Amino acid sequence: MIRVSDITVYLKCPRMCYFLYKGHDLPKTVTPERILLKELALAYGSAYNKEDKLAILNAELDRISDEIRVIYPEELAGVDADKMAVSVSNVRSRLEEICLNLSSTGDFYGYRSVQFEPLLRSEKFGFAGSPDKLIQVGDAFFPSIIKTGNIPENGVWRSDRLQLTAYSVLAEEMYGTVVGRGFVEYANWGRVREVTIKRLERRQVLQILDKIKKIQSGSMPEKPDNAPCKNCGFNGMCDVRTTLASRFF
Repeated sequence: MIRVSDITVYLKCPRMCYFLYKGHDLPKTVTPERILLKELALAYGSAYNKEDKLAILNAELDRISDEIRVIYPEELAGVDADKMAVSVSNVRSRLEEICLNLSSTGDFYGYRSVQFEPLLRSEKFGFAGSPDKLIQVGDAFFPSIIKTGNIPENGVWRSDRLQLTAYSVLAEEMYGTVVGRGFVEYANWGRVREVTIKRLERRQVLQILDKIKKIQSGSMPEKPDNAPCKNCGFNGMCDVRTTLASRFF
């Protein structure tokens, strides 16, 4: 079963997918600061329409910093107390700007029917994944994903759009309804961007799934010109000849 996270890896470099399916582990790059931000974003709904937003988020950050190692024991296993304290301080320095931006999110954080990290599966296309949130309004469903990196000047990053489209396809099969939009929450800024789910991205998601299935069968994909080789944990094993099948990637 292909995972939505495999699509995200494929977009970085198809060969990273290949080595993962060969049983090699990808070095973890998630920082404590990003983990804290993601958890904090789950609490933005408690503050977005309050006058004392800053006090609420400061209290939530205190709570999260006490609980975070229980929620992410493997990811934070090598993080000592000093490094965690610096990460908490860095996130706290972002709270004033986050509070200002939360005021402009409208009623997004006011949705009452929200599933957190639901498992969605598609038997038809053979993939699965869990969006950070699945929002239900009446008979309509909207996936939402939380991102802790930089925010584009306009719209959302292409990888975020395709990831959101993949979750939309899953939700459609799961609930038998058309998913016409979704959301990307940029946690480091307290901003939410709405995304219209378009035919182009639906087509691209299905094409990528087909290519990943070929990788699963053992085909070595071509390395793209913009591959992030400098920061790739597989760089040492990647200098190999491609097969004839690689031209299909």
